[in-house]
Amino acid sequence: MFTVKPWGVLDTGETVDLITLTSEAGAAVEISNFGGIVRSLTIPMPDGTSRQTVLNYAALDEYLADNNYLGVTIGPFANRIRGAQFTLNGHTYQLEKNEGNNAHHGGAKGWYGLCYDYEADADKVLLKRHSPDGEGGFPGNVDVCIEFRWQTPTALEIHYSAATDQPTILSMTNHCYFNLGTEDTILTHKLWLGADAYTPVDEELIPTGEIRPVAGTSLDFTSLRPIAEAYDHNFALTPGEGKAASLVSPKGDLTMDVYTDKPGLQVYTGTMLGAPFVPYAGVCLETQHFPNAPNIDTFPSTVITPEEAYRSTTVFAFRTCDSEPKEVY
Repeated sequence: MFTVKPWGVLDTGETVDLITLTSEAGAAVEISNFGGIVRSLTIPMPDGTSRQTVLNYAALDEYLADNNYLGVTIGPFANRIRGAQFTLNGHTYQLEKNEGNNAHHGGAKGWYGLCYDYEADADKVLLKRHSPDGEGGFPGNVDVCIEFRWQTPTALEIHYSAATDQPTILSMTNHCYFNLGTEDTILTHKLWLGADAYTPVDEELIPTGEIRPVAGTSLDFTSLRPIAEAYDHNFALTPGEGKAASLVSPKGDLTMDVYTDKPGLQVYTGTMLGAPFVPYAGVCLETQHFPNAPNIDTFPSTVITPEEAYRSTTVFAFRTCDSEPKEVY
């Protein structure tokens, strides 16, 4: 089932709504057509309560003032692009800078700050928008669609698709901050990653181009262990692994398994979060292409063309301590 309620009006006159999609088990996701925000994601627990699993604000104005990308859909390009530029087919495109000299999460006019048209029914919510050629400096008229649905009663699927009229780059993700427990921080959460390598970065947090093994480093999450410290790293997912990550609450009563077809996963432990939250209040597990991939030929390509549309799926599958793991992707 789904419900819709008004949430506010932007200075542009656009109406912002909250759409709630509830599964047959009572799991509920609340989505806004502004920024593709996942404002709430609750999972039923064995004791009859519902567990809020993402950080959120109550009011739209708080999201408008937020600079932590809380719960938003990121596009057209997740993470950082060096110098806010890239070259494609012999032409260099200048993007809008919003982090020093670089573009971060699509730049100053990223899709996280724009409204989508939407459709909803009992099974899904569809967010749609047309990005005109040159928006934010990116080439191509791009028509994008984001579909949210419950793949199983407690597994939320996000499917991204886009078509372009000329070659461009695209890498979309969701920026939820997850906290599966009742503690103030996620440092005692346990994390497993289906990744035996990562992409080292320079002082601007941009990959150097190297792909380095995690073995013997603090980045080795190939065995389930506490998060314990700060991370803001892109992990190179092991091809064929299937599951990209598992996040386990401190008491072990709730687990979230992440499935994706993307080559990378950014783990960010919310070190820059401020009031009303505290640092480390949530962890982002951003399924993505590698940061700065358009400028590093050895990284998986992010180019889409009129002949090859963009399609990608991520699943956040929740299970309680009394349920068995289930491959859902």
